Amino acid sequence: MMKKILYTMILACVALLASCDSWLEVKPYDKISEDELLKSEEGYQKMLNGIYIDLNSEALYGKSLSVEMIEVMGGAYAIGSETSVWGNYKDLDSYKYGTDYWRDRMDQTWNKAYALILNCNKILENIDANQHLFTNGNYYVVKGEAMALRAMLHFDMLRLFGPVYSKDSDKSAIPYYTKQTNTPEPLLSAQDAASNVVADLEEARTLLANDPVKTEGTLMSGSISGTSNFMRYRALRLNYYAVEALLARAYMYMGDKANAFKYATDVIKTADNGTFPFVDKNLVVGSPEDPDRIFSSEVLFALTNTSRGNIFKNYFDPSRLPNYVFRMDNGLMTKIVYGGAVKTGGYQDDYRYRANWVATGSNSYFYKYKDMVANGSIQNTMIPMIRLGEMFLIAAESQSANLANGVQYVNALRRNRGVANLQTLTPDLLKYEYIRELYGEGQLFYLYKRLYSDIIKSSSSSKNTKASDLVFVVPLPDSETDNR
Repeated sequence: MMKKILYTMILACVALLASCDSWLEVKPYDKISEDELLKSEEGYQKMLNGIYIDLNSEALYGKSLSVEMIEVMGGAYAIGSETSVWGNYKDLDSYKYGTDYWRDRMDQTWNKAYALILNCNKILENIDANQHLFTNGNYYVVKGEAMALRAMLHFDMLRLFGPVYSKDSDKSAIPYYTKQTNTPEPLLSAQDAASNVVADLEEARTLLANDPVKTEGTLMSGSISGTSNFMRYRALRLNYYAVEALLARAYMYMGDKANAFKYATDVIKTADNGTFPFVDKNLVVGSPEDPDRIFSSEVLFALTNTSRGNIFKNYFDPSRLPNYVFRMDNGLMTKIVYGGAVKTGGYQDDYRYRANWVATGSNSYFYKYKDMVANGSIQNTMIPMIRLGEMFLIAAESQSANLANGVQYVNALRRNRGVANLQTLTPDLLKYEYIRELYGEGQLFYLYKRLYSDIIKSSSSSKNTKASDLVFVVPLPDSETDNR
């Protein structure tokens, strides 16, 4: 598999580390040998933090798997017809994965993900023999987070490149690497790969049983004089509750509603106990000087990227016109997602609309990633990876065989978004709520694929993309198939 990955350990993360964030406490170590890093607790922490930082790669969650490629695939954006403006996005909007450009982009995403998986395995293969190096329970945190990262990366490769699980879980999907090796691992069935994902996440959850997030909260502000920040800023790491949220997401993907409900509802409790509270209304609506558009207190796990404002400038800023600007189809926004009221559950007084959308002329533009005034704050660097609201939607969807019984969870979320209760819950109403909650965060394509549902692109169903394997099953990259 992937020769260039198997022979390249990207421990240095040189370009990213040059501008890394202080709360991750990662220092450039491109000249430090791998063996030296494995001789101290600080070395393991640096290796782990390097993986977190490299998740911000454009091939992964700094672009492709958050706001750009995967969201185009999920129908989030109205892609125009002008080739001179929209270029290769026209092909992706039509699910033409075989073009040279998109084959190369998929290849980059796959290679970067498996390179970081390789780095996770470097930590996991060595840490047990060096447990004596660690203090204050940090061994369990480092190992647990590395295990969770390995699972998360495999899971997203499975969701992107694997078959539609609900109908073809026995078909071949991806390799699952649990060790460093120069020999390609076999392609596992989707079912076997998913089983490995949840096994890794279950073990990570056990390892993180004493995560300070459970007793002290996220520790997202301040510092302790004379001590390391490694155990602080828990919302910027795969903490105990973020791992439970990933388990809920993975079990939902597998159709295991009982376990999805179990973990989603456990995470939901953190809203009430103050660990991940719902955002303060005064911080996002009315006329706050510095709106918290990502609802940061609710983000269970986020990447931190000091250049996050460039995401807005590069993709969503209306001043880019006449160049392309990503935005929702007007009809979809006004008639369904934030319009339609009782029929669709959409209201323009929804906090998610008022905080994240700004009208310019006849269109509305997406401002979630625009820089805050206090642009030196941690909240201004956060790229959400998984959030509290998704747990309410998973709980609603997984509560029982009767979807309507889950309306209480959707309404609990909606009450904290400033909108009226739904009287019942239907598959369409649930999908609209997912769009409102997760827009611009890279999850909509996976939602439609999991449900094997038409991709909603417009208020007119005739303009939606019909569910099919040609849409949902992305071919394995050339770098994978060429080496088998």
